[in-house]
Amino acid sequence: MVTYYCPSCWNIVAADTEVCPACGARIQDAQKDMVEKYIAALRHPDPMTRVHAAWMLGRMCEERAVPALVQVVMERQANDPYLTSVAANSLGLIGCRDAVPCLIELLSDASASFMARAEAAKALERIGGDEAMSALAHATRGAGESRHNTARNGVHES
Repeated sequence: MVTYYCPSCWNIVAADTEVCPACGARIQDAQKDMVEKYIAALRHPDPMTRVHAAWMLGRMCEERAVPALVQVVMERQANDPYLTSVAANSLGLIGCRDAVPCLIELLSDASASFMARAEAAKALERIGGDEAMSALAHATRGAGESRHNTARNGVHES
């Protein structure tokens, strides 16, 4: 069975619905270009649809998607590490320096998944620039010190 959604609010609608009962949007008027559709799909109720949309926006290298992808990274939507990781990767593929602050924040967030932080590091490396490189150097230094302190503490506890 196929599930139909309103392209404006993602409410489930019947196949023959002309006007969304939840938001009043005319279903047929919602024709947008593909970039806009993928940006809207970042709010879709199905997690895999959101991941696919983030992935496609990165492959399209579309700068119009940067604010929406930054929002996904900053909100850590539904604590979904896959979506956050793919959004970070896509920001790196797009290469817009406007994404650097949110990628630095993700990289330094100890509560974020390792996968998401690794994608943030790769994206920062791809984008480049002084701010990105400085953040990567700081993260690398911090990781080395953390491993050193852990090893040193382990020796003292033995």
